[in-house]
Amino acid sequence: MSIQQDVLEQMRDLHFRMHRLFNDRMRAQGASLAQLKLLLLIERCGEMRSTDIADALGQAPRTVTEAVDGLERDGLVMRHPDPNDRRAKRINLTEAGRGVIREVEPHRDVFAAEFFACLPEQDLEKFLSILTTLNGRIVEMGAPSSLGAFRPDEGSGQ
Repeated sequence: MSIQQDVLEQMRDLHFRMHRLFNDRMRAQGASLAQLKLLLLIERCGEMRSTDIADALGQAPRTVTEAVDGLERDGLVMRHPDPNDRRAKRINLTEAGRGVIREVEPHRDVFAAEFFACLPEQDLEKFLSILTTLNGRIVEMGAPSSLGAFRPDEGSGQ
């Protein structure tokens, strides 16, 4: 196995472990990571269609529709007609949805501080530089430049 494959496996393992641990911690706080990911995506990109959310998250449209239905029932998002496509609905955050993000923010900050505590500032800066370079490379290879890139009227991302 090449060093590149070793790095990819380590990145995959790190992603899965981080996702699982953060999900467990959010569940202990009474939050759902799946809901939070959706709320954060909408916060970052602005109002979106379900199909755009499905594209961004790599999920089936039906899965996203069901998730948005739940968020709408909970009063965290609302749908309104898309002015450019009368068949589509745009989804945006409600004040309650923004409140959930604000409530979770301190937990995200604590998680990040605890996770990165093992790295000195200089290593963290180098790691950020490497990640920025790799993100640029994946875009050169054909990945969307941002989560909002698939939206004709938007171009922002986390």
